[in-house]
Amino acid sequence: MSQMDSVDGAGAVRVERDVVYGQGAVGHGTARQATRPLCMDVYLPAAAAPAAGRPALVLAHGGAFHRGAKDRDEFEQEGSRNTPVHEYCERFAARGYACFSVGYRLTQELAAPQRHPIKRNRDRIERDRIDYVRQLLGLPPAGQDELLHGAEAAYADMAAACRHILGHAAHWGVDVQRMAVGGFSAGGFAAAYAALALGVPAAAVVCLSAGMDAEDAEYYVHGARGMPPVLLFTGEHDLPSIPPRSRALADAAVRAGLGMRHYLVLGKPHFYDRESPVQLQQATLGGGEACSTVEQAIEAFLAGALVPPAVDVQDLDGFAQAWCRHDIDTLMSYMTEDCVFHTSTGTESSGSRHVGREAVRAAFQQAWADIPDAQWTRARHFVNGRRGVSEWTFVGTRASDGQRVEVDGCDLFSFQGNKIRVKDSWRKLRVVQLPPKA
Repeated sequence: MSQMDSVDGAGAVRVERDVVYGQGAVGHGTARQATRPLCMDVYLPAAAAPAAGRPALVLAHGGAFHRGAKDRDEFEQEGSRNTPVHEYCERFAARGYACFSVGYRLTQELAAPQRHPIKRNRDRIERDRIDYVRQLLGLPPAGQDELLHGAEAAYADMAAACRHILGHAAHWGVDVQRMAVGGFSAGGFAAAYAALALGVPAAAVVCLSAGMDAEDAEYYVHGARGMPPVLLFTGEHDLPSIPPRSRALADAAVRAGLGMRHYLVLGKPHFYDRESPVQLQQATLGGGEACSTVEQAIEAFLAGALVPPAVDVQDLDGFAQAWCRHDIDTLMSYMTEDCVFHTSTGTESSGSRHVGREAVRAAFQQAWADIPDAQWTRARHFVNGRRGVSEWTFVGTRASDGQRVEVDGCDLFSFQGNKIRVKDSWRKLRVVQLPPKA
């Protein structure tokens, strides 16, 4: 690791270069099999971290999984250049974020395959741009397995970097509940897969000309439980393979009830800078309409997504008591504007999903219509940052047939600031044993 240096700008920034976050296997299938250090650069505000910790922004560079680096990923197309990832790190560190520019294994290093496959469709790789970049680099054509292993190594390396950061959060003054992950192009794909497929506990995802394959978005993005909101950008004249995968992730986010904003970068190809004009295309999160540039949209999104969680067990107890009182206005006062409710029964794998305040309000009221004397008794609550649990015993009488119900269950909560964003109800399936026939 190098000595710290500083970056000129709006705020003083300290940099730790070449921080090792893991070891990566390379040279797979050759006589040169080995491991090499995986490194990242850390950009920190010069001021001491607050007691509660700083928000973090973890970014990965672009380059079609074949080029670019943690300190170098500026490219040009049709006279338009992208803002490199390290520059975003510098600028957001000056705003008070702990920022991390992550390097990862490139495909031509021949990374070892992952123990468990990540991409669902093993027969398809969007390789037009990859083949073009390989030609630029003087590399021979690559087989399917080499490209799959290269992309999945980048996903795994990004996940390893994030877990290293979380494991050493105190060293950098990071609030583990407020870590966003993202990147440009290949790095954006690595960030999306790290958070949504590999389970890195991110609080937000930022994809600059990136997304997920449709099969993967359908498989991995579900339920909104604990899953982060997603910010997506697509150039108006982007590479042909980018818009379908950006839309696939955006559409999956909408179906699952995730917070999402998707911007079109006006007049731009695949490479665009932070001051490029944007137009909001699709959103489940309000507040993005006034953003006029890429950087403004990122800043506004992170400001909302990384609000410190502030729900405690007293809040959950007040929420439970309002349920027992059948007090809909008080219940809704605990919920965010883009709230989601998963019932314990229904035709979907999540039960039945209700997205948005009006839908959630109606579903809450329907529960009381179905069981007019419903009560949630013996409630106990647990809170850990952005997640919480309430355990209870449900009792009541069904209006449809007069059947008395008593069953144990729980709610799994996801929080946004001081509100509940997702309420996911689970109940024991009670089987009533009928007496034997005479």
